[in-house]
Amino acid sequence: MNRREFVTNIGLLSALGFAPKSLSALNALSESAYESFNASLKKNPQLIGYKNYTSERVVENLVTEGTFPKDFNGCFYRNGPALFERGSIRYEHLFEGDGMIHAFNFKDGSVNYKNKFVKTQKFIKEQKANRFLYDFSQIGITDTLPITSANSINSANTNVLPVGDDIWALWEAGSAHSMNADNLETQGIITLSNQLKGMPFSAHPKVEADGTIWNFGLDYQSGKVIMYKLNPNGALDSFGLLDTNYHGMLHDFLITKNHILIILPSLKVDPSGKSFMQSQKFNPGQPMRVMVVDKNDYSLKATHEFPPCYIFHFGNAWEDKDGAIRFDGCRYPNLNIMDTIVDVMKGKTSKNNQSSAQSVLFSILPNGKTSQEFFDGVSEFPRIYPSKTGLKNTKVFTLSGHENEEWMHSVRSINVDTGKTDEFDYGKEFLVEEHIVVEKTLGSQKDGWLVGTALHWPSKRSCVSLFNAENIAEGPIARAWLPFHIPLGFHGNFKND
Repeated sequence: MNRREFVTNIGLLSALGFAPKSLSALNALSESAYESFNASLKKNPQLIGYKNYTSERVVENLVTEGTFPKDFNGCFYRNGPALFERGSIRYEHLFEGDGMIHAFNFKDGSVNYKNKFVKTQKFIKEQKANRFLYDFSQIGITDTLPITSANSINSANTNVLPVGDDIWALWEAGSAHSMNADNLETQGIITLSNQLKGMPFSAHPKVEADGTIWNFGLDYQSGKVIMYKLNPNGALDSFGLLDTNYHGMLHDFLITKNHILIILPSLKVDPSGKSFMQSQKFNPGQPMRVMVVDKNDYSLKATHEFPPCYIFHFGNAWEDKDGAIRFDGCRYPNLNIMDTIVDVMKGKTSKNNQSSAQSVLFSILPNGKTSQEFFDGVSEFPRIYPSKTGLKNTKVFTLSGHENEEWMHSVRSINVDTGKTDEFDYGKEFLVEEHIVVEKTLGSQKDGWLVGTALHWPSKRSCVSLFNAENIAEGPIARAWLPFHIPLGFHGNFKND
């Protein structure tokens, strides 16, 4: 089979991977999640971040504390699931809600805000029908529409990437959606080429200092990975294919100066699971595999193994002068966190049952041996100075908190050379979201801001805070408040003016 034939087939397999396993498995309408969550919300106000959210708004001149620097100009975009319910049906997994883009625009010391849903094909059809139409997770939706491709159920709810003059809303397993960077109007699905139409384009692209965009997509049925190289304006430069024989959830990847790292966590698929997400099971006897791929021709150079674990998110990877490859990630010892994600959609807490992630520096030595270095404390949502993508970085910035908590409430940096941390605790009344680094000077690791959002659940308001990235512990330089809350989201990026 030649490459063109293979790519055509992989697109068909992606669609099959998200089709219901058995139409006979449809049950009565699943109101239990809806009733359970909304009953719990009345007793537990901290659940507000997972509440169904439908409002699209514009707010000029947010109320601020402190002073935003006049040279901090640009737009901070965030993406995450927002619409979880239609009628009396509620999704049972956090990852399934329709995506919403939040835009905080900073200009000459003032902050403005707007938000809009990503108008995917799924969203438009379901909005018109005023009900859910696709039962991809088998919650008992009746009179469903057929799932003909992954884009049939593309919720565009995971990340947002500035590309040229636009922004792209990204999802785990389908195409990117182009949006107007100013008014957030959805402009349509991105097709990189006719040959790659409908191919999975993951939510964690890596952008090098020169603007080159790298990404991957996994076809869950075949275990084939497609790897992309795009120019800064989003045009396809080249692509490659890799047979991984892996069928579990694959959320992130890494690049170095010379290589692509496809990192396969210790997951297996339980065919009895009623949905794709519920079929994911941790396999304690399965090593984490790292496939090292040449960036020039997409050829597989080596495969290495680490002790079993699961990782959603990686910080960065680089190559030492002696050829050693180093990379960091937020390592879970198992997949119990997925139970927490399911439980919270029903308004249930999972304290003392979930495992927490921990930052780990992984090393692949020139002789093929591997090692791990653990850093103390809880870590998730790692970010770095953007211009260091694929190059040696000194610091990784993460959220943190305490073990056995459903959400985190502090932000910190970890010096990967010394282990020294710099941390600010918002307090337990805040649910803190991913913070990202904005460089003042391109290429510098000592000159930047840290910007991110948090939900203050007692007042039902969300805020955006700005820190000196090199002195987080001193607290925010400035903070701007919305007069309402926005749902807890996943990832975002900054677009400079």
